[in-house]
Parts: sequence; C-alpha cells; structure tokens
Amino acid sequence: MVEALLEARARGEADLSKLEALVKKANELRTNLEALVRAIESKYAADPRLGGVVKNLLRAIQPQEPPGDQLLTLSSSLEKYVSSLEAAVKALASYAVALDRLHEDLVRLEKEAGELAAWEELLREVAPHLAAEAAKLVAKARRLLSQPPLEDPQRALDEVELCLKEVRAHARVCRTVYSNRLNDLLSEVSQLSKSLKRASRAQTPLEAGKLLAHEESLKRLEERLEEALRRPLELKLDLAAVKRELEDIGRELAELAESALSGEESGVAKELERLARSLESRSVSYASLVESLSRRSGLPIEKVCYLLYALEKKGYASLEVRVKV
Repeated sequence: MVEALLEARARGEADLSKLEALVKKANELRTNLEALVRAIESKYAADPRLGGVVKNLLRAIQPQEPPGDQLLTLSSSLEKYVSSLEAAVKALASYAVALDRLHEDLVRLEKEAGELAAWEELLREVAPHLAAEAAKLVAKARRLLSQPPLEDPQRALDEVELCLKEVRAHARVCRTVYSNRLNDLLSEVSQLSKSLKRASRAQTPLEAGKLLAHEESLKRLEERLEEALRRPLELKLDLAAVKRELEDIGRELAELAESALSGEESGVAKELERLARSLESRSVSYASLVESLSRRSGLPIEKVCYLLYALEKKGYASLEVRVKV
C-alpha cells in the first residue's frame, strides 16, 4: 500500500514538473510572439505599401487559445498549445526577415524604375523598341509598388526581386545602346570638323563667318555629347535633335564645298571621303586608289589622277605617299 502511494506521488510530482516546464515555455513563447507582433506593427503597419501585407500576415498567424482552467491538469492540451506558439514564433520571425528585405527591395525598385522611365524617354525616338519594353517594365514595377501581393511576404518578395532584376537588366541595355548612339554622333562631329577644316582652306570672306559659326556649334555639340556619356540621365540630351543639327551643318558644308569645287572635283572628293572611311586609316596602293575612284566616279584614270592633285592642292584632301622600289 505504502509503495503504491509513493509511486502515485512520484508520478504526480513528475506530471507537475512537466506542467510547470510547459507553462514556463508557453509564457516565454507568448512573450516572444507578442514582441515580434509589436515590432512588425511598429515598422510596417502604417506603411502604405506593406500595411495590407502585415494585416493579412498577423491574421493568418494566430496560435490556438490556451487551455481552460479545467484542462490545465492535462499535459497533452498544454503541449499542443506550446507547439502552436512555437510554430507561430518561427513563422513570424521568418516573415519579419522577409518584410525587411521586401521593404528594402521596394525602395530600390522605386528608384530604379524611375531611372528606367528616364531611359524610356531618352530612347523613344532613337530606339523605339527598347523604349516600348522599358515602358512595360516600368508599368509592371509601378503596379507592384502600388499594391504588392498581400497573401504572403515571401511571395511578394520573390515577385519584387524578379521585377527588380528585369528592370536592372533592361536599364543596362538602354545605357549601352544610348552610349553607342552618342559615340556615333561624336564620330559624325569628328568627320564634320575635318570637312570644315578642308572648307576653310578655300573660304571667301563671306563664308568665313558661316564657317566660324559651324566650328563653334560643333565644339558645343561635342562637349554636350561627351557630358551626356558621363551623366546621361542628368543631362537628358535629345539625340534626335542633335542628329538634325549635325545634318544641317553637313548640308551647309557640302554646299560650301561644292561652290569652291568643280562638278568633277566634288564627285571625286565625295568618293575619296567614302573610301577613306571604309579603309579606317589602312594604307592602299596608289594604283588601287586611282582605279577604285575611277570606277566609283565613272571618270578615266588620267582624269582622276589630275583631280587628286587638284584636290590636294586646294586643301580638300591629304594624300601621303610612301615610295618603295
């Protein structure tokens, strides 16, 4: 009898110890859960983008109610309560990290979508296909910024990170294409500067003022193009307008050149300039040069030889000859 009483007492003490440990653990978990809820609410509940996500999240993560007084002696009920608290704390801690990352990525997405919108405006005329794709991505980003998915912070984070990746990749393409266009225009400025120097060698007093104005315009355009290479989104240079201005200068220089040259001289000068661009400073034999110009201009070889002499004499061409025997 005594032994039975002692065994029952030992079991009772063990049950009480177990219940005491479970109650202590439940209190700790409840404290942690409440602290996490307060931290998340204080950071994001008032956020216009994430407030809805937080509201849904806290509604979804609700542990079960603690056991009633009549059940406190049943350890299995208390164990289930503790398990639900553990799951809630673990899930909420994970979501808190996701919310922090989501907030940071939304800030980045807002900034980089704004930059992509600026690229779309810059490329609207010079690369309309890229501009159209940029506009689509900006619209997608703004939809996410105005209303990220409310069901799950991790899902929202995945969608925002994917959109951010797409925006960054397309912005890099836009920058590359825009820089290439700028370099093309800088090459045109360089070619027109050379044409201007040639025209200045045979200028009349009346033409001197026009040539000086064109020289100043070309210098100004070159400076703006180089600045646009360094700070494209700040300067927002209209490349189509620059292209039109260069075309106007080119036409006027061509007219000035034609007025100082005969028809045959002008024809050979144009073909010589095209050939020089295609050779890109590579050397060519004199015979090949004369034969090529003869075919292109339709003039006899002896006439081309004389016109080359006349063009260099007037300063419209610079021929360097290396003689090998």
